[in-house]
Amino acid sequence: MSKFRFRVQAALDLRRRELEAAQQDLARTERDRDAARARVEEADGRVQGARRSATEASQGSRSSTELEWYRFWILRLDHERHAAAMTLAAKESDVSRAAAACLHAKQRCESLEKMRENAKRGHETAEREAERKVIDELATRRFKRSA
Repeated sequence: MSKFRFRVQAALDLRRRELEAAQQDLARTERDRDAARARVEEADGRVQGARRSATEASQGSRSSTELEWYRFWILRLDHERHAAAMTLAAKESDVSRAAAACLHAKQRCESLEKMRENAKRGHETAEREAERKVIDELATRRFKRSA
């Protein structure tokens, strides 16, 4: 029985490495996106806290200068939240691109793996046919000798 040898094994190995790299890139971009999402949530919390503080200050006897300071503080926090949201949107886009690249790498790898499986099945079928021919030939020789 001859050993199965897949002629494009090097290409399959390369595609597997490409798939692994794409999966690692996807995991990295997802971590970055999750961190950006946490920053947006943190900024939301700061804005809400600032608004509560401003509401409490407005209910007390505060000067107009202090209330103006609260207003600008909230505006700055809103800008920070908007910047964090823009970063999150960019990270979401990066994740989409990485997921598409990962899917493409997976499809390329799977196509070669399918080709390998088909070639292996063909090899095994040829091996069985060759073995069957040898057995038939031996049986024919044995029958001729006994006859």
